[in-house]
Amino acid sequence: MVDLEHIRGLPPYLQERIIGQDHVIPRVVPIIQNGELGLSDPGRPKGTFLFLGPTGVGKTEITLLLCEYIFKDVGKHCIRLDMSEYQNQESLGLLLGQGEHSRGNMGRFYDRAEGRGIILFDEIEKAHPRVLDIFLQVLDAGRITVANGETLNLCNFYIVATSNIGADALMELKNSPMATIERFIEDLAAAELRPEVLARFNVRCVFQKLGYSAQKQIASIMLNKELKNLRNKGYELTAGHGVIDLLVSQGVEPRLGVRRMRTTAESNCRHAVREALMAGRSTSGTLIAENGHLVIHP
Repeated sequence: MVDLEHIRGLPPYLQERIIGQDHVIPRVVPIIQNGELGLSDPGRPKGTFLFLGPTGVGKTEITLLLCEYIFKDVGKHCIRLDMSEYQNQESLGLLLGQGEHSRGNMGRFYDRAEGRGIILFDEIEKAHPRVLDIFLQVLDAGRITVANGETLNLCNFYIVATSNIGADALMELKNSPMATIERFIEDLAAAELRPEVLARFNVRCVFQKLGYSAQKQIASIMLNKELKNLRNKGYELTAGHGVIDLLVSQGVEPRLGVRRMRTTAESNCRHAVREALMAGRSTSGTLIAENGHLVIHP
């Protein structure tokens, strides 16, 4: 039975959690809704997405959020394949197995996911050309054959590929219209990945570099998650002067974007609690930024 209320709830769910990429959500949601309503093409994956853009802007995050919303258990239903591990022809054996009784990583992950979920091909531009050929088969036919001869049906999966192609060029194009940026990045991707690969995706999205306002929003989200975690452990803390600015200054890197923001929020908050505990001071109060660290003021 299709849960229509749950399907209707996907846009606001993503809007609350994906910051600075408002143009992406209206493109992704209809494909997911088609898949969940049984409207996707038979004999193919339920939906196929190519997410382009710099590191640390939300490409992987939206994939994990989609998996969490649709399938609940990300660890079980998200098959994440890092294409940096599949850069040579020998790596095909790692993916599909070697020998008549082998099923490779695909077979193992497929079983764990119970034949449904999201397959994430991370940094697809790093894949060996033979791996790209297999990827084309997945996009076209919704199936893949592993070394033991078994054909895995991928029609109950969504396929996501991410790529950093053109990320450096985005700085030069930052004042250009979004349509110009997307066209430029997609042309670069077509040249590197092959036009026939790009043509197979239902949706291609270029993720923008995050501005300072978006960085602060993400820092606030990560901070609130950590404060909730600490509250569950008995530490009542609120955020005061300079906290968000400190997290942004430490959690944003030119080449990694906001990828380290979660770790930055966790380590700073826990540092403040640890120092208070070790000094015998109160562990409840207001977090304040002082000398590059967070401290607790009762």
